[in-house]
Amino acid sequence: MIYGKLTLQDWHNVHVMGEVPESSFESPDLRIFFYGTIYNRDLLPISPDDSNAKIVAELYLEDSELGFSRLDGSFTIVYYSKDYCGIVRDHHGTHSPVYYTSDGDFATSWQHLQESAGVPFGYHPISLSSFLQRGIMDKEHFAVSGICSLHAGEYLKMDCRGSLYGGQLIKHIPKIIIENNSDPESYARRYGELHGQAIRRRIGGSQRVGILLSGGYDSGSNLAALRSIYDGKIESYSVGFKGDTWTELPMARLMSETFDTCHHEYEIDGSEINALPDIVRFLGEPFVEGGLMVNYCAMRMIGDDKPEIILGGDGSDQYFGTSGREIALHYLAGRAGIRPLMRGMNYLLSHEAFDTGGKLSRINFHLDKILHILEGERFGFSDSALQRFLQHPEYDFAVSKPPKPDIRSFNHLYTQHALVSDLEIVINRIILFKASRMAQMFDNNLSFPFMDLELFNFLQELPVGLKCKGDSVLDIARGHSISKYLLKYYYKPLLPEAITSKKKQGGFAPMPLFFRDSAQRARLKEFILSSTIFDNYLCRDTVERFLVNYDHESTRIDTWFWYRQNKALQYFNLLILVTWWEEFVEKRKVQY
Repeated sequence: MIYGKLTLQDWHNVHVMGEVPESSFESPDLRIFFYGTIYNRDLLPISPDDSNAKIVAELYLEDSELGFSRLDGSFTIVYYSKDYCGIVRDHHGTHSPVYYTSDGDFATSWQHLQESAGVPFGYHPISLSSFLQRGIMDKEHFAVSGICSLHAGEYLKMDCRGSLYGGQLIKHIPKIIIENNSDPESYARRYGELHGQAIRRRIGGSQRVGILLSGGYDSGSNLAALRSIYDGKIESYSVGFKGDTWTELPMARLMSETFDTCHHEYEIDGSEINALPDIVRFLGEPFVEGGLMVNYCAMRMIGDDKPEIILGGDGSDQYFGTSGREIALHYLAGRAGIRPLMRGMNYLLSHEAFDTGGKLSRINFHLDKILHILEGERFGFSDSALQRFLQHPEYDFAVSKPPKPDIRSFNHLYTQHALVSDLEIVINRIILFKASRMAQMFDNNLSFPFMDLELFNFLQELPVGLKCKGDSVLDIARGHSISKYLLKYYYKPLLPEAITSKKKQGGFAPMPLFFRDSAQRARLKEFILSSTIFDNYLCRDTVERFLVNYDHESTRIDTWFWYRQNKALQYFNLLILVTWWEEFVEKRKVQY
């Protein structure tokens, strides 16, 4: 844990307490405390013997506004000078979380911060309701009143007047690259160079390297690139699901055999849900995403005999851009002027009378994704459903206000979605938060080659047609397109044909598996309904009706998959919120 205070009073003698910094730097004008690692030292004007803290100091002295933005790594930086002091988080927030108060107290544990700073405990209802809706909290508020969270790629700064203000390391400005009939060959060659370089930077001189292996293109391309530059032993780790017909374990085994790894597997059977209280205690805040338990099991599987570095395949989808079909449909609907009609249908079909898993549920599922194109995935309770769960929706619920979609062209909307939804929400607040925190829970050194800053900058200059390949916007809207086109173009010849020829399937955890056991559901139902959260926040009758309905629906196997998936995710959201409430509001240690 790291903790301290931002202050300019006697700044020469201020110390950051707790964890020992990886390196530190002191001069008459500046003090730097550096935690973590830097990957792109080779791109910075330094000598080989310079510590990371000295590198940071040089960048700051060179340009106090933009210097930190040149760093690619996983880090937390605390600095003090006569005019400014502050905290900086890496671009994707893969190092420790950071919490702070309006007085400048900060810590990587909000519980410690609350106690040390004397912040009266109180939950923030709007943030909790946001969690129920989408699995993450409202960005503007933390779960606990009086405490703020410093998000990925953000800095917190205090000036000589004692005023606190924050901002982003990098201002992400959409770049619209229109290049018709662009030749992919040169782009692909450069992409392969940058991807290999990103892996080389992350493994360094490691003698033991691990890799998370799903059996798809992303982890497969990581493995192919790794094997081309590293001839040592590679430990590979894969997670599957018992009884899941879409399991990718056979593909992961094939990949392991092709590239000669020492392979490890784990199959989830649903009993792992009993680990949720431990996960909630470790995270300290409500959070859920479909792959949370997958990451937990993968990190736990690695055990004590762990590689020095483990490579994850997270973020590749989002760096190239996702949801091409939904983006195309939103664009076409906007140009045709029918979005108001679609919003009306979405509002009508959100009524609980239509929430049956039938054709109308399917229609509304897709309408929801198309209409909320800039809000990330909304796998939780809809606006109308959520308000029925709250005792005081007029105070505890706020409708999100996403940016206005840019429909000047499909390319404009695609690029906007990639930055606003894929990068800022999905990558930084969901995927990498989940993966990095589960790695920290088991003290594993997990790194993400696809998140390389140089690779990101390259992809920003890439024509949209090399990210999402389709003959026309209408074809993309019909689902006739190739996502991550450039990656697939480059790596297809290097991967087993069985991998590259198979239709994409799976890639997500079958969440109903965790609620398959009726005895387990009975225990969870009793736990939820016995919570004090019903005293003034949630409506007991609505929650109980949801749990009873889930019991009835859980035995149906003919219901649409995504309906069952969403219901299970809603169950997860509810269960984790109640667990967090009991642990941190009521201060009771939970065990299911």
